[in-house]
Amino acid sequence: MGASVASVPLQGRAQSSTSPQFVQTYRDWNLYTYDNGDGKVCYIASEPTKEEGNYSRRGPAAVLVAKLPMDPPNEQVSVQPGYAYLDGSNVEVTLGSNTYALFTRGEHAWAMTAEDDSKLVEEMKKGTEMSVRGTSTKETYSVDTYSLLGFTAAYQAMRDACG
Repeated sequence: MGASVASVPLQGRAQSSTSPQFVQTYRDWNLYTYDNGDGKVCYIASEPTKEEGNYSRRGPAAVLVAKLPMDPPNEQVSVQPGYAYLDGSNVEVTLGSNTYALFTRGEHAWAMTAEDDSKLVEEMKKGTEMSVRGTSTKETYSVDTYSLLGFTAAYQAMRDACG
C-alpha cells in the first residue's frame, strides 16, 4: 500500500473540491472528505490526548485512517507527528499488548503492509487508547497517546461515505 496518501490534509481552508470538508465528529474522531482528482477520499483523524517526549517544539500531531479511491485494499493508517522523522527510523504503535512498526518518510508514517493496516484498524475498534512513539531528525522522541473513543462509529461512517 505504501505512501499513496502522502499527506492527508487535516483541515480545509478554502472551499473547493480538493479542500477537506469536515463532515462530523464521533467522540474523539472527526470525519472529512475531499476529491483528490481521482475520486472521493474519506478519512478520520484524531489528535493526541497526551503528548510526551524530549522535543522542544513541534507542529500538530494526528493519526488518520483513510479510504482511498482505488481498488482494495484501499484503507490506510498513517501518523503525522508534527515534525520530520529520522531517516530510516520506524514508528512504534502500541495497542494493548501488541506493538506495530510503521515505516517513515518525511513527516509521515504508514503501516508496512495492507495486512498491517487491517490489523491496526481491527485493534483500534476494540481498544480505548493507543500510543505512538517516533524519533525526529534531531533525534528527539515523542510518545503520543490517542483516545479511541468514537473510532468505531467514525470508521463505519467513513466507509459509508466512501462506499
